Amino acid sequence: MGMRSLNGESDRKGKMKEKLRLAVFGHKRWSREGGVEIVKVSSADKTERLSDAVFEIRRASDDALMDTVTTGDTGTVFAPLDEGDYYALELESPSGFKLDSTRHYFTVKDGEVTQEVIENEAVSGILLHKVDSATGDGIYGVTFLLYDDTNTPIGQYTSDDRGYVYIEGLESGRFYLRELENEGYIVDTEKKTVYVKSGETTEITWKNTPITGQIQITKTSADYNSMNGWPAGTPIPNTVFEIYNARTNRLVDTIKTDKKGLAVSKPLPLARYKIVESKAAEFYGLDKTPIEVEIEYAGQIVKASMTNKSLSTNVSIKKTGYVEVMPGQLVRYNFTGIANNSTTALESFYWRDTLPVKAVRLQTIYTGTWNTPGNYKIVYRTNLSGESWRTLADNLSTSKNYVLDASPAALGLAANEYVTEFMAAFGIVPANFRQVEPPRVDCKTLAKLTGGTQFVNQADAGGVYNGQWIMATSRWVTRVYAPSKPLPRTGY
Repeated sequence: MGMRSLNGESDRKGKMKEKLRLAVFGHKRWSREGGVEIVKVSSADKTERLSDAVFEIRRASDDALMDTVTTGDTGTVFAPLDEGDYYALELESPSGFKLDSTRHYFTVKDGEVTQEVIENEAVSGILLHKVDSATGDGIYGVTFLLYDDTNTPIGQYTSDDRGYVYIEGLESGRFYLRELENEGYIVDTEKKTVYVKSGETTEITWKNTPITGQIQITKTSADYNSMNGWPAGTPIPNTVFEIYNARTNRLVDTIKTDKKGLAVSKPLPLARYKIVESKAAEFYGLDKTPIEVEIEYAGQIVKASMTNKSLSTNVSIKKTGYVEVMPGQLVRYNFTGIANNSTTALESFYWRDTLPVKAVRLQTIYTGTWNTPGNYKIVYRTNLSGESWRTLADNLSTSKNYVLDASPAALGLAANEYVTEFMAAFGIVPANFRQVEPPRVDCKTLAKLTGGTQFVNQADAGGVYNGQWIMATSRWVTRVYAPSKPLPRTGY
């Protein structure tokens, strides 16, 4: 007689116990811990289980959140809970059904499963899209009247800025829709029949033929343009305009002037429109001041004339300092005329000082003040930092004159490290941005300088317009003092 496996005997006994337990208690109630089983069904058909319903489970005593659950394909979901009182609140309803905002209270007993059946009403409705037959764009502000199957008016609705009308909460059956008014389009007076099914949204696309006109824009030069030599009144090509519906603020067309300075829109429905210049021609400043026009009748051509001022780009900087210094002496440099003299804003505007490091060491920076409110920062590089910039001071106000200690000790530089250049970085500055109180710097000349030699200090300023750098440079030469040699004595 062979030996019976102890493990096999154990498995056999375990299976017998499991069968006995199921026979006495049932599978559902014994196989899970205590909690709640939510069953989601349609109110019209209780046998229809609904998936994707999201619930919060909260404790009744203090509204504490216990769990967030979602019904599965069977329309059910289980949440394990300790003994106590709770409620379920629906957060998201199944597709095609109304949200149930009722708190469904229930009690869980220790080790038992409470079943909570929650119903949802099917959403029935009509989704109407009113569109332009020429462009397919939605039409705003069209009014409709809804009738029931006895031709009794039951509601009035207006299309939104995308041309949609959503009518919900309808019973299944036959309805009629009639267009009442439609500005800028031929009114379609035909009454349309719409059938609504329970739990479904009937979608309709309703087209209208536009009553159209056009917009013409003429663009000319407001003054003599020194960049291209065009006199005032010259037609300007390649100016781009955007046309918006004034009521909905939707972009309806983009046009560009030709060699005659003329830009013509496509046929547009009767309405008010806003015209905005989006791109100026080369050598002209952008004018974003909007103008409004109205197309009032079929075939109307609305004409608008606009001018642009010529554009010029220019920056400036001037550097001055001591003419002559002694070895080891303090030398001061002044910066004047730092400005964006352009008739347009510049990006990445800066001014910079490149130090003659064989002759001086930077000590102090006086930032000066500027005529436009804003913030900027001071950065610097050293002989050991490579191409990387380090920040000396950030978020500086253009209205305050700061005194910044830039000595090697204050910057924590190494024994053999020194500042080679520093820069004030402003970002975008407007036309006519300029200094008020002039900046200056103090440097200390090296003690080893030889009398009679000279060194050059260079400063520059600039900014970017249309991808191009606009820059200016200034230099200052300083001599190292050398005492005059006495004349040789002569005797008799």
